[in-house]
Amino acid sequence: MNITQRLDEIWSQDYIKSLPSELQRGYRFCDNKERKSFLITGINPSFRKSSSIGSKPFYIDFFDNSHDNYFSPIKKMLFDEEANIDLRNDTAYADLFYFREKNQNFLQKQLLTTENGIRFIVDQLNLTQHIIEDIIQPQVIVVKNKESWAYWGKLFEQFGWVWMGYKFEFIQNIECGKLFKIIGLIDSDDRIAPEIKETNLIGSVVLFTQHINQYTPREKRPTARQLLDIKRLAN
Repeated sequence: MNITQRLDEIWSQDYIKSLPSELQRGYRFCDNKERKSFLITGINPSFRKSSSIGSKPFYIDFFDNSHDNYFSPIKKMLFDEEANIDLRNDTAYADLFYFREKNQNFLQKQLLTTENGIRFIVDQLNLTQHIIEDIIQPQVIVVKNKESWAYWGKLFEQFGWVWMGYKFEFIQNIECGKLFKIIGLIDSDDRIAPEIKETNLIGSVVLFTQHINQYTPREKRPTARQLLDIKRLAN
């Protein structure tokens, strides 16, 4: 799968011209190339004051101890020296979307309010679902932002929102979120990747949690011990 080629195709579509100029900043994507047991997902890469314009992949070194407001809390989830648990080599990260924007209202107010904006979101999410299904194939998925729950199909029964369209079976609530097992795909023509007839994620466990940063209370943060326990629930 050539992720750069597909993103170049999306960013070259005629409909891009009708969308906000912020999209001219280009795209960023985490370059996942192999299967991992754990996957942590965000919504989209940020565009910070120090960021440069341009499109390219980025790589996360989970062993790098330098501080980053976004990635440092993620790194802390994956390593527990006292318990001798290290999940860093077996973890992938992926954003659902690839446009670069720090303001989370941008998605809701600037993209999902227009037909072309929705098409732009669907094209990116289709690529993301294929990366997860075809490359990463995780046993444990941490959906690390409540705003992104809907794109998995989590809110289908409540609002009828399908998007990637996974079908879930509730397992239990834990202090840092809600655990569900993927049992299939929603039977709907509205799934954004209808070419995926069967999911490779049957039995994978999803932890739906909230945005996690340096201010998140300790009890609301998943730990390496919890993630390892969750993996034991997958089949």
